[in-house]
Amino acid sequence: MKLCSRIKTILSLAAVTLALFCGAAFGEVNIQYPASAGEGNPFAVRITSSEPLTGVSAKWQGWTIPLDITVWNGRYIAIGLFGAQSGKVKTGTYPMMLTLQSNGKKREIKLSIKITPVKYKEDRLTLPESMVTPPAAVLERIARERKAAGAALATLSLERNWGLPLIRPVDGIVTSPYGRRRILNGKPRTPHGGMDLRATTGTPVKAALSGRVVLTGDHYYAGKSIYIDSGGGVITQYFHLDSIEVKDGDIVKMGAIIAKSGQSGRVTGPHLHFGLCLSGQQVNPEPIFTKNLADLLEKTALAKVEF
Repeated sequence: MKLCSRIKTILSLAAVTLALFCGAAFGEVNIQYPASAGEGNPFAVRITSSEPLTGVSAKWQGWTIPLDITVWNGRYIAIGLFGAQSGKVKTGTYPMMLTLQSNGKKREIKLSIKITPVKYKEDRLTLPESMVTPPAAVLERIARERKAAGAALATLSLERNWGLPLIRPVDGIVTSPYGRRRILNGKPRTPHGGMDLRATTGTPVKAALSGRVVLTGDHYYAGKSIYIDSGGGVITQYFHLDSIEVKDGDIVKMGAIIAKSGQSGRVTGPHLHFGLCLSGQQVNPEPIFTKNLADLLEKTALAKVEF
């Protein structure tokens, strides 16, 4: 009996040693991602690992985005929100490269995501040229403001402060949807990068997501504007405001009043332009005023890998 017990102990120790030597303690990693997504539509990617993760990043459309890692029920989870901007990214299949790190180990995983066409509205208008082309005297100002806006949209903070669904910043109906393209005097313009919501001057504007204010200003086209960073490349934008009630660097909570709507900038009437930028891609925020993360992940593909 003692001999049998000793043999069992030796075999057990050998099994543990072999498992450690071979890396089994390989962890299982599950990756949920969309096999396809409509141009302009936001989509989510979720990485879940039994192995402790010390770093996760996703490379998409030329950007490398660090993803925050949380722990739930002993599993390590990283979630990213992405998209392909209408008019900027052509339809077709594109790679997303995930890089996972765990205690000195590194694993790269390549996903393929097909961007499919979406039909957006189109308007053909004939206007006086003075309403289409800005005067030469403001071109330097426009260039300076574009540079500041570009820097704000390039913010890549790690901590994830976003959750779904978004809070609607004002209650008004959509007066101009995302993706709408205008042909002005026969020349196609860039598709509408956000959505316009009806709002009379002085209507309180709520923060759609929690985050940090990375830019405020009074710009030629956008008027009084606010940009809020919610982490992981997620930036929300609020344009044509009458007044701004936050300042650069402020931390705001989802639903907090950040401004009053108006008609500042290059507009013909009061409304709120609301934009959602995901790692340099302006996407359609409308679907995620009602959809939560589970909804976005419901019909995703599943990749299982060992770490």
